Amino acid sequence: MRISASTVILSLMAAASITAAPTPVHIEKRGVILDKLKDAFAKALTSLECGACVSALVVAKDVSYLNRNWVLDAANSLCSTFKIMDQDVCKGLVYSHGPVLIESVMRAKLLSGDGKMICFQILGACPAPAITSGTLTFPKPKPTNITVKAASGNRVDVLHLSDWHVDDQYVVGSNAACNKPLCCRKYADSPLVPGRAASSWGDYNCDAPVKLGQDLLKFVPTIANPSFSIMTGDIPPHNVWAETREIVMAEEKAAYSVMAAGITNMYPAVGNHEAAPANLLPTPNTGGDYKWLYSHLADEWARWLPADAVNSVRNYGAYTASPAPGFRIISLNTNFCYTMNFYLYGALKDYDPFGELKWFISQLQAAEDAGERVWVIGHVSPSQTDCIQNWSALYYQVVQRYSPHVIAEQFFGHSHYDEFAISYGSGAKNAQNAILTSWIAPSVTPYTDLNPGFRVYKVDIGNWNVYDSNTYVADLSKAATWDSTGATPDWHLEYSAREAYGAHVPIAADQPLSPAWWHNVTNAFESNDAAFQKYWTYRGKSANRMAACTTNTSCPKEMICDMRAGKSTDTCSQPAFGLQKREDGTEYEDGFVAQDVSGLRSVFGSAKKPWNRKLCGLPSI
Repeated sequence: MRISASTVILSLMAAASITAAPTPVHIEKRGVILDKLKDAFAKALTSLECGACVSALVVAKDVSYLNRNWVLDAANSLCSTFKIMDQDVCKGLVYSHGPVLIESVMRAKLLSGDGKMICFQILGACPAPAITSGTLTFPKPKPTNITVKAASGNRVDVLHLSDWHVDDQYVVGSNAACNKPLCCRKYADSPLVPGRAASSWGDYNCDAPVKLGQDLLKFVPTIANPSFSIMTGDIPPHNVWAETREIVMAEEKAAYSVMAAGITNMYPAVGNHEAAPANLLPTPNTGGDYKWLYSHLADEWARWLPADAVNSVRNYGAYTASPAPGFRIISLNTNFCYTMNFYLYGALKDYDPFGELKWFISQLQAAEDAGERVWVIGHVSPSQTDCIQNWSALYYQVVQRYSPHVIAEQFFGHSHYDEFAISYGSGAKNAQNAILTSWIAPSVTPYTDLNPGFRVYKVDIGNWNVYDSNTYVADLSKAATWDSTGATPDWHLEYSAREAYGAHVPIAADQPLSPAWWHNVTNAFESNDAAFQKYWTYRGKSANRMAACTTNTSCPKEMICDMRAGKSTDTCSQPAFGLQKREDGTEYEDGFVAQDVSGLRSVFGSAKKPWNRKLCGLPSI
């Protein structure tokens, strides 16, 4: 179903202009158009057919030429009617994020490929389009005789925090089982008697209270003496429907102050939640104000970074800094590939926003010329489905050019899970061809159904490779007991990667946890389900609240495929979004509803694949 702009305009010729005061005829036509819009949107969401999705975008674009608010009104009505979220959440999200998506749809060439790209990346409704970002050129060819620096035998601790998401509006005793995407807050419609009272230390359905983050930082010195720390993004909580620029700036300022009290040397990266509205980080080719965010982050990060790095952050949120001679960290703004950054869909042929990848190459070439080792840090991993495939494909070319001799390791967050991914050289995906590991860190926040956690790496300062990865967690199921006894969280070592997986793939004490070793670990997962189930437990930080991942489903195969996917084009758990019926096939009273009426966090993932759900970003809140 398609409404052309000309047809709608002609039908409204007798009515007043769109900007004039509405007449009865105008109001009547508006109602007809809203119904058609809602029908188009509903068909796209419930069918997940590519044609239906592109048609819905075309309808929205046509109507936007008349009045963009009508498109927002239709989306808000659909969200409320389908009970995807509470009405205030629907309204907040639609009217804060919707205008950017509409602007991008207006700019996009929907029938020339952009429509299918949008429908694939956001809804998973279309097949993956062909990669069109082309082949990069590099200042110099890759050396033929690659050598990696030798280990020194001197190893240091490095703390890795990610997805802080501490909520300064967390209220002890509030409802932890609410119908909002984020609970443990006082809302206008909160019940007098909570369904489950929020403990003072947190809940699996909420972001972390301030004192949980503070307690974590107090615990770190008892088990490690970090030479430096990395923080791979996401500071504000998940109330993305009600965030403003002023609110997130205050939240970030408070969080970085807490971190600074316990961390003297930290290298941060920008997450998708640092923006307001969340996820929406414009580029020079999309319009929109981005200077406020990077200036704000530069001011906050100046306590840790040198002056030249701070100036770089002010430009587009990326920088490079050298913690030690012969070693540097490059912090990338990977929000320029984030699928829920709606600004990007208005300039899909801008494959390298801000020229960040060009700058990245120049820094790596300088490092190669100087014989330096490099760590790359960022928020969204290019290996994840959340990264737009054209950008990820370009990034992978950079990795293949400068690994393993320049880029020693790379570190990301965003998923909230404890994960890893492997990048390979051209050719087969095997141990001999594995060149780089992506360390994807567990979140500090327990949101959702996870224990709070963090990592400490054992790193050799000769080659700057990781020799062990120790994950620490606190068992949040004991939170009520901590409250009743006056105890504090039981932070403890969940596992050592070397010990846990070395039991299946032995490794010598003088060898790092190399990409080749990790590939062999994935081989062990394929042949030994007990080994894989160990990984599955650790992935959820031993909360044991995730859906089962058993051999009678495609889950283990998909997860192992994703471990071997250093770029988003290679992942097996592709985007999936939709509204579903009851398991018995009957409809709910109001028709289709989301998989989880408490919010969209469970919608982003097929009902048939409950293991494939996202926890961070707009579709998952």
